[in-house]
Amino acid sequence: MSRWAAFAAREVNMRERTGSNIKANIDRRITIFMAVFALMFIVILYKLFTIQVIETGKYRLAAKKQYESKILLKPSRGIVFDRKMNSLVSNINMYSFAADPNMVDNKDSVAQIFSGIFGKDKSYYLDKLNTRNTSFIWLERRIDPKFEMQVKDLNLTGVIKLNEPNRVFNYDKLSSRIVGLTNIDNTGLSGIELELNDMLSGRDGYVVMQKDGLGRKRPAVEFPRQEPIDGNNVILTIDMNIQKIVEEELEAGVEANNSLGGKVIVMNVKTGEILAMNSISLDGSSQDRITEITDLYEPGSTFKIVTAAASLEESLLGKYDVVNTYGGEYMNIKDAHKFSSLTFQQVIEQSSNVGTIQIANRLGRERFYKYARDFGFGITAGLDLPGEMKGRLKKPVEFSPVTLNYMAIGYEVLVTSLQMANAYSCVANGGMMMKPFVIKKILAPDGTLIKEYQPTEIRNVISKNTAKILTELFVGVVERGTGQDAKIENIKIAGKTGTSQKMVEGKYSKSKYTSSFIGYFPAENPQMVVAVIIDAPAAGEYYGGKVSAPIFRKIAERIINLTGLHEYSQPENTANYVMTSATLNTDDKGSLNLVNFDISDAIKFLDENQIPYEVSGSRKNAVVISQEQVIGEKGEKILKLVTSQAINHESSKENLTKMPDLKGLSLRKCLKILSGLGVEYKLSGSGKVYSQSPDAGTLLAKNQTIVINCESPSKF
Repeated sequence: MSRWAAFAAREVNMRERTGSNIKANIDRRITIFMAVFALMFIVILYKLFTIQVIETGKYRLAAKKQYESKILLKPSRGIVFDRKMNSLVSNINMYSFAADPNMVDNKDSVAQIFSGIFGKDKSYYLDKLNTRNTSFIWLERRIDPKFEMQVKDLNLTGVIKLNEPNRVFNYDKLSSRIVGLTNIDNTGLSGIELELNDMLSGRDGYVVMQKDGLGRKRPAVEFPRQEPIDGNNVILTIDMNIQKIVEEELEAGVEANNSLGGKVIVMNVKTGEILAMNSISLDGSSQDRITEITDLYEPGSTFKIVTAAASLEESLLGKYDVVNTYGGEYMNIKDAHKFSSLTFQQVIEQSSNVGTIQIANRLGRERFYKYARDFGFGITAGLDLPGEMKGRLKKPVEFSPVTLNYMAIGYEVLVTSLQMANAYSCVANGGMMMKPFVIKKILAPDGTLIKEYQPTEIRNVISKNTAKILTELFVGVVERGTGQDAKIENIKIAGKTGTSQKMVEGKYSKSKYTSSFIGYFPAENPQMVVAVIIDAPAAGEYYGGKVSAPIFRKIAERIINLTGLHEYSQPENTANYVMTSATLNTDDKGSLNLVNFDISDAIKFLDENQIPYEVSGSRKNAVVISQEQVIGEKGEKILKLVTSQAINHESSKENLTKMPDLKGLSLRKCLKILSGLGVEYKLSGSGKVYSQSPDAGTLLAKNQTIVINCESPSKF
């Protein structure tokens, strides 16, 4: 083969091999392409399956956000009324502006418009409009009415104008601490607004908005619209007129005494209803707190109600029993007035610390603690307002050797103003403690009654007879004692003064005091108790009788002139809570007990209630020393009253009386009779009386001491 033929053959072979390689490469590329295409197709199919099936809800929601949003519709918060249906707080509608960032087309323009109207920096609104992952943001809440004309016709894509109800006090913040405050979202922060927030709030509604092809926001016809449900209305026990009196007189009193603040509570003694309550704090503390139930203080002499009530209830003393007051000083405790001895009545009238301590020590720590606890100290009263404190009442095991002395005069014990008011209300109510309350009724928006709160008896603390004697003692405080500045012409006031040193930096201050007066009226048939507590008076006077008693008098006079007290003489709902004249004069077991009553009062009561009776003894200036039920000539039951002429502390030197027969009587009954006689006596033993000196029927000489011997050694 020639050389050229060989070369041609090689060239042909090379071309055949090259073509074969090219074809193989093309085939490989096609295969790879098809594999990649198949893989991509599978991935796309998987992604479509995920979007359409697995995560369909997520993407539907994302799509909806592009063209629709849900706007909440706020309900009107319930109205708060006083007991006479005066609206203390209600609502007014105010403009607010909100936006859906997803639906605002020109955010820069919207921010510029709002900045021009409200004077805020443009970036403030841009930051809001650029918020991610939300379909609702507030631009302005409850705008000032001065801007209303500028925003009246404002119509911007993605921006909605809402009418929001806003809380307003209708009487210049009258009773604002009791009603309480709400935040910008109308959620209760304090007072009744917090206590009944769920009741007052109502329920939100909503409307779904859609964006049409031109970007306009319209309600979506095919979507549901839920109307808001307004909150329930509340009726309080507060009397707006009495509340106004309290707020005005407390403010004037705080200013006149240059004090750091003060508190006043007015209660209906027969029901426990709070008729008015207010406090002023000028020491920089929170103005939202209801300090009448949150702040604790040492009450001073107003706490002597415990010692006085307990000693009477336990028959340890009568009104005219003489108490050694050691010249007005005992164990570093001093009286304002120096007396070597005082009657029990004078101890209360002159607010003798030394005398009260002697009585408390005779009572003992266990009994003292029992009565203090029964009067509601150391426990909450259960008032239907948030934040009530229980105070601090030491248990007997916690007493130091001097604790009883100091607690008897209102130190080493911490109380709230409400607890003190409720204790005096208990005495005014014949010894029955009522649960204080401020919520009277809850009504639906259409006026339907949802719930009504009734007066609730807590416990019988003392007998009605003890309560009657205590009231007489407290009347003496106002008529002759430390509370004379609380006296009101033609109205009998019963009350007690109190003055206590404040604790400052761990020590009792000699310049800062808490001054108190707590009283009730009219004393013959009490209707209201008024507690006045003034914090750190600095205008010269600091005694409760000089600082708080005049404020009490001004409040009481205005209340009496306003109401005449007739509308508060008994509970409104007598079907559920009934009190009659007969129940006011029974002992703890329900039987009629007139021992120690003035005979004139006893006869008046028996005549009014048509109870047959006969009197053995004097009917003039006499007290009932015993009673028994006898059978009359016609077989009827008759109450026989045995009397003895009363010896009071003013006339004991001139009047004489006969010694009654005490043999065979229990010590308790014996002490009651001796207390009624107003004589001095010495006791030996306990149990029943087996001997007495002088004998029955003997005319008692002035200043004579009676000796009583009982069956067993004395426990006193």
